[in-house]
Amino acid sequence: MITQWSQVYSSKGLSVLVVLFLLMFGSTFPALAQFAPPPAEPIIIRAGHVIDVATGDVLENQSILIEGGKITAMGSRVVAPDGAQVIDLSDSWVMPGLIDAHTHLALMEMDGSDIDDAGSYYYASLIEDTSMRVAQGTQMARSMLESGFVWVRDTGNNGNYGDVTLRRAIQGNWIPGPNMVAAGRMIAPFGGQFQMNPEKPLLGEPEYFYADSHEEIIHAVRENVHYGATFVKLIIDNQPYIYSEEDVRVAVEEAHDMGVGVMAHAMSDEGIRNAVLGGVDSIEHGFNPSDETLQLMADRGTYLVGTDFPASRLGDARYQSNIERNKRAFAIGVPMAFGSDAVYYEAGRTRGEQTLDFLRSYVDAGLPMDHILRMVTMNAADLLGANSGQVKVGMNADIVAMSSNPQDDIENLRGIHFVMKDGDVYVQDDTFVRETPRYHNNPRRKQPRGNMLNQN
Repeated sequence: MITQWSQVYSSKGLSVLVVLFLLMFGSTFPALAQFAPPPAEPIIIRAGHVIDVATGDVLENQSILIEGGKITAMGSRVVAPDGAQVIDLSDSWVMPGLIDAHTHLALMEMDGSDIDDAGSYYYASLIEDTSMRVAQGTQMARSMLESGFVWVRDTGNNGNYGDVTLRRAIQGNWIPGPNMVAAGRMIAPFGGQFQMNPEKPLLGEPEYFYADSHEEIIHAVRENVHYGATFVKLIIDNQPYIYSEEDVRVAVEEAHDMGVGVMAHAMSDEGIRNAVLGGVDSIEHGFNPSDETLQLMADRGTYLVGTDFPASRLGDARYQSNIERNKRAFAIGVPMAFGSDAVYYEAGRTRGEQTLDFLRSYVDAGLPMDHILRMVTMNAADLLGANSGQVKVGMNADIVAMSSNPQDDIENLRGIHFVMKDGDVYVQDDTFVRETPRYHNNPRRKQPRGNMLNQN
């Protein structure tokens, strides 16, 4: 903890003062170490088939050594240290944990419920307070983890920083869930994604952070980061007036200076192009890009996070349009990361189960299965800045296992029966096994400059 404080306060003199403070008042204040669990014993996984998502190769009969939450050795001849826990996955297909780069864990459209939002996220934002939405998000976070998702990027529509609360609760070991990147309040021109009533013009806040001038955009970025956002989301083109390339660049330069990424909700070709030229890290949705704009994304390394709803929700015409967009993006070489955008309630199904439905459009577009697996692992990890997405030495021990090869059929991901996140086992033999934690922390809201995900 002293080291962490030294990193946050770069002054060497202040670091010395911190040490002296702890030495002088150690008997008054509880030991900081009480917030950390004791070191876990090493784990060795005997894996029958390990999928190298980077190459598509399958490595047979591998032993994966995990120490301190990271993969420290891997191969066919790794010897288990004394006292190591052995996990037998010799009959399973093992791969990196899944990543969803576009979630809304604190948003559930409840059409027909006792308090009916008519399936509209605008009405949901008016009906439910942030605390209720965080309560819903607690359950949805666990369901995502149970389905194999070890990281998510939550992209707004979470009330007044409900996603930040979820991120902190998971990080502090209060609730189980995937590691989270949180967007906080979405930054948008006046109105956000809604049509406002002139007699009640501010009903869209705090769901959105209205920012029209460059000064307001800078303020919105800073306030989001101050209150705990670890990524920033811009709404580009949901109004007749849209963010220009210059508007976007102001937000990107401010955010990137702090080590914070920027995503852009953009639908039209003009909006997508403005966002790409302005320097965003990813385009969310991106339903109507021209080939020229897709080429610009490829040239600049801008990720496309397609958020393609199933045909049953979207209708055949729009679904087919998304499939064609996916074909064009893949052929041109646009970086692609998986993101779902699931927000709706289905009786008898969890949010995690729903999320896997959103992979279907890439299969129907004829994208290679290895490419789809990269989208939902290493590509998404690269976009988030997470030390995850591959099973190899040095990576966080984020690992899932299933009985059948997902390279043969993406639906085999529904058979995940083992989930490990950061070296901790949450699902084993298709059963949630995580015990009630006995060690907790109360993580900070704002993160260290340049290290938003708190990764060593």
